[in-house]
This record gives sequence, structure tokens and C-alpha cells, in this order.
Amino acid sequence: MNITFGRFSDAFKPKAQINLWNDCEKLYNEKKYFESYKLFFDYLKNSDSENVFYSIDNGFFKFQLIQGSKEIRGYFDGVKISAISVIAGFDNPNVAVFRRLMEMNYSLYYCRFAVKDNKIVIKFDSNVIDCSPNKFYYGLRELAVRADRQDDTLISEFKTLREVESKSFPFSNKQLDTMKKYYRKWINDGLEKVSGLNKEQFSGGISYIYLNILYRIDYLLTPQGILLNDIQRMSWTYFNDKESPLLQKLDSLGEDLRKIKDYDDQKLERNFYIVISTFGTTPPAGKQSVDDSINNNIQNIKWYIDNNNPDIALNILEYIAGYCLFSYGLYKSLYKILGLIIEIINHDYVSDIGIDNNLVLNGVVNKDYVVNKLTEYIKLDKDEYPELKMDFDKIMFDSILNFTKTTLEEISKLNYKN
Repeated sequence: MNITFGRFSDAFKPKAQINLWNDCEKLYNEKKYFESYKLFFDYLKNSDSENVFYSIDNGFFKFQLIQGSKEIRGYFDGVKISAISVIAGFDNPNVAVFRRLMEMNYSLYYCRFAVKDNKIVIKFDSNVIDCSPNKFYYGLRELAVRADRQDDTLISEFKTLREVESKSFPFSNKQLDTMKKYYRKWINDGLEKVSGLNKEQFSGGISYIYLNILYRIDYLLTPQGILLNDIQRMSWTYFNDKESPLLQKLDSLGEDLRKIKDYDDQKLERNFYIVISTFGTTPPAGKQSVDDSINNNIQNIKWYIDNNNPDIALNILEYIAGYCLFSYGLYKSLYKILGLIIEIINHDYVSDIGIDNNLVLNGVVNKDYVVNKLTEYIKLDKDEYPELKMDFDKIMFDSILNFTKTTLEEISKLNYKN
């Protein structure tokens, strides 16, 4: 499979899929359940990956879908609908594991963890009269997302568990070596930069440097498992810890970065693999969320440029793009444009991993090539948003810093109105 950057998002599905959903609900209300569920799974299908499969034979509806490293299997027999995903296997029962499963059941709304044939599973069951498309969607989503997240988490915590029925795809050894190299390089470079700064004077800049490392790793390496949990925990703690002083939070963030930098090769490699997904995990967000992120941060680069710290200024600009991609489910065009910014800033990695070596030539952004990319991305949403356009004459291509700043400014002018 080809390498792609960023995490899957199912936000802002095209109008044709929205129509499928509307028809699905209509058929369900007419009690045409088989026809309704068929359209339900058509709605879940991705246009660019094989994530959903189903068959209907003699009044029996069987379905499969993929979420990350897990497969979800289920059926509908005209009366009952059921789905299950196998999370992990074990040879001998473990009281601590079972206690953890019982605790986690209290956090579930639609599903439950269970044990079957020396395997830990997560299940969803419902009678058809209680399983509207809306309930079915959120039930399957809960099951799929939890299954994908808990397999790595439980296996890393309980050594008696083992991986079973994984649906992930491996990177090549060369690709893994490149990913590990840049993973450690980005963290090392950030920590080294911070070590030479006055923490009180540059506390804002240090925040941007540390957080940008997390979001860069998330977008360009898309780690799974415990490393994804680490990144999400570190980001969440920084923004939600209202009690600790900023300098204390920065010390904690720096210490956490050192810990994940020191993961050995084997531990790192377990978090890097290719997946197919059916459900996105970031909430849909309109254009205003991105505009707010740009407007609230972009003016902060001036002080660093004036004080001869353009690298911190670039970290701030990259942070804006990375934070939006990490936090929000976005319009496809907006997602791709923000991703392109990160790829241009990190063009050395993009080239070394074997995706694109035309983004930057001799330190200058490749104008013709990049404009073609931006034009291609704008077209992704042009049919639904006819006023969507970008003024390329306002974008500067003479340096990566100027390109990033002026592109973010043009992003804030994009019109996503029907």
C-alpha cells in the first residue's frame, strides 16, 4: 500500500453520500430494513479504500468493516442485528484483565466487552425495531474505535495477552528506518533548541516548539497504539491542566518528549503500520475553527522574526496547520492544503520517505508545482462550494517561511459557503 500522510476523516461527506443516508433513514421508517441497511453500508464506504463489505443471501445480511488494525463482523437476520470485533487473545484467564474490562464497560453507551473462546471481544446487539440508522451508526462507531484503540493498549499493559486477527499492513524496513530516524531527529532538534533558550523569556516559543513536534509526528508518521495515546495525552494535558504554572507544564512536556524519544526500535516499530479506517476520530469543524487558530497565533511570529528567531516563527506557523489537522475533521480541500504546508516545511522527510521530491528546490518553494497542487486541492470541494478560490498572486514562494505565512493568510479568506 502507498504511504499517505494524516489520519482518516469522515467529516463533510459529499452530497451523494448524504443522499444515501437520507434514503437509508426513509427506508428504515418504512420498515424496509434490508434495503435500509444496504444503503447504510454504502454510506460508510470510502471512495479510495476497501473498508466495507456486505452480502445478502436468503434473508441473511452479513457485513464486515475495517477500522485501523481491527475487523468488525456482523449480521442481520431480519429481527436482530449483531456486530463483534476480536481485540486480543490469551491462554489463561487473568483476573486483572477481566476487572479492567468490567471497568471499561461502564464507559460504553452501546457496546460491551466480553470473553469468548479465550479471546477478548467487543460486541453490539440490538433488535431491528430499536436500531435506527442513527443508533446503528453510533453503536458501530463506538465498537470500531474502541476495538482499534484497546487492542494495543491492553496488550502493552497485560503481558498475558497477545495480538490476534490484525488487519494492519506493514511498512518496509527502509520506510521504518526513515520514520524512526526523523522521529528521533525532530524530538532531538526541538529539545536542543529549547535547551539554549531562556525559559521565562521564551515560554511561548517553547510551547509552540514542543506542541509542534507532537502534531508533526502525528501528521507525517501517523503512529498508532501507545504512541498515539502518548501524543493525545500530552496535548490534552497541556491545554486542560489549569492548575499548573506554564513553566511547570513545559518541564513536564519536555520530560515526556524525552521519554518517548528513548523508546527502543522494537517498541517504536510496533506503533508504525498502515491502516484502513471507516470512522474518523476528530469531530467535524467548520472553517471558523481554522480561522480562529490562524488569527489567534499568526501575529505571534513578528516578535521572533524581529529578534532573529525565524525558526521559532516557522514553528508557530507549522503549529497552526498541525493543531488544526490534529484537532478537527475538516473539509477535504482544507485538510489537503494544511497538510501541504507541513509537507513543504518538512520536505526533506517527504522526499526521503519516497513520496515527493519536487516541493522545494534549492531552498525555494517550487511555485509552479505547488500552485498545481493547490489548484487540485481546491477542486475537491469546488462543486459544493462554487465561491471557493485561492489568490495565488498573494502567496510568496521565495522562502518556506514567507510561503507558509502568506498561504495561511489566504486560507483564512477561503469561502466555504454554498
